[in-house]
Amino acid sequence: MLEAAAGEAELTGQIRALLAWVGPGRKLTQTGRIGLADARQLVQLLGTGDTIDPKIGDRVFKTRSSEDLPHLNRIVAWAKTARLVRVSGTKLMAVKKNAALAERPLDLVLALLAAYPRLGTSLFPRNTWRQSLVGDEFTDISQELTTALLRSPGSCSLDELGDIACQVIEARYMLADLTTLQLDSLRRTIAVDVTIAMAALHVLGVVILDREAGSAGLTDLGRYAIRCVRGMAQPGDPVLQLRVALADVADPPVWRQVMIPAGYTLDRVHGVIQAAMGWQNSHLHMFRITGREYGPVYPEDELETLDETQFRIGDLVKAGDLASYDYDFGDGWEHELAVEASATADADAVYPGCTGGEGACPPEDCGGPGGFADLKELLAGPPSPEREEMLAWAGDEYDPAHFDLKAANRAAGSV
Repeated sequence: MLEAAAGEAELTGQIRALLAWVGPGRKLTQTGRIGLADARQLVQLLGTGDTIDPKIGDRVFKTRSSEDLPHLNRIVAWAKTARLVRVSGTKLMAVKKNAALAERPLDLVLALLAAYPRLGTSLFPRNTWRQSLVGDEFTDISQELTTALLRSPGSCSLDELGDIACQVIEARYMLADLTTLQLDSLRRTIAVDVTIAMAALHVLGVVILDREAGSAGLTDLGRYAIRCVRGMAQPGDPVLQLRVALADVADPPVWRQVMIPAGYTLDRVHGVIQAAMGWQNSHLHMFRITGREYGPVYPEDELETLDETQFRIGDLVKAGDLASYDYDFGDGWEHELAVEASATADADAVYPGCTGGEGACPPEDCGGPGGFADLKELLAGPPSPEREEMLAWAGDEYDPAHFDLKAANRAAGSV
């Protein structure tokens, strides 16, 4: 059923037709673009929807190059990003090692979906008057959007998806000085770009986009493909429930309950812990499991840790086991890992995820458990110059007792 759905997707048909047209190679212009005569042929062959020599009112706007055909350019850019075609000199060539994908629609969809976050600026219109922050941050925004689609049992509103993209952008850009008019314009641009992002997944067959209803939802193919490409647990796969707790931290304690696919290698488990806890991944880390140490392997590594990318957590622990995870060897944050249960992935859930917790993550570089205790005591005390200085350092809104489960779950699910 999934293979058939992949074969019926509009984009897979266009890509297969493009690969057949490229054949042993097609000559490009000196600027590396498809020639206008070939572009005219491809618009018809692929059914891109581009209009040659568009007429607006009584005026005809002559198409001068393939650069004027945005839909064709996106298809070709997607094929390049997925390593289905490449430019060699002034020729467009098929990538031989991936040529067989044209005959395997499901694998072709997976390859195109894996390339989707890397489309970046080629997916979104931009010119002197219009820039795309969604395009600039698309690697991460695309992950957030597909995670939100996975979490939704039905369709998501485009407004909700637009809000998610806005949150990513607002966390990375200084927008405080923008006027209300400028912010409204930015949000409208983001909304348009999110619709474009969903339209791209629609032609790939993984999303149903309803512009009139202002919604987008995953197809069965989409749910399977996103989980597969991102290495997430498919329904029925084994998952582990872990409690991750900071040692020597109290009032309040800081802990998270996370659901992790048993097939995740330890480097991905590290990513989940960082995301769910709220760390910034700016220091070294290490796992200690049954007397053995696992972590990143560096040249001339004096720690002699085992390569965390080569070991799956489900092969190392089971329900009832205890382990530890150390972060920032200077501050000495030890996380106690308790494997609370093993289960199978539910079709309606997203893994990894955070399902519970308490307490805010300590600020980075605050001096470990002892320094964190001093910081909390200072913040809870009477106003003083030192208190104001530390509050400014930690963030005016920092509250040691605050825990946002929704935010932690969203962060974990994007790993």
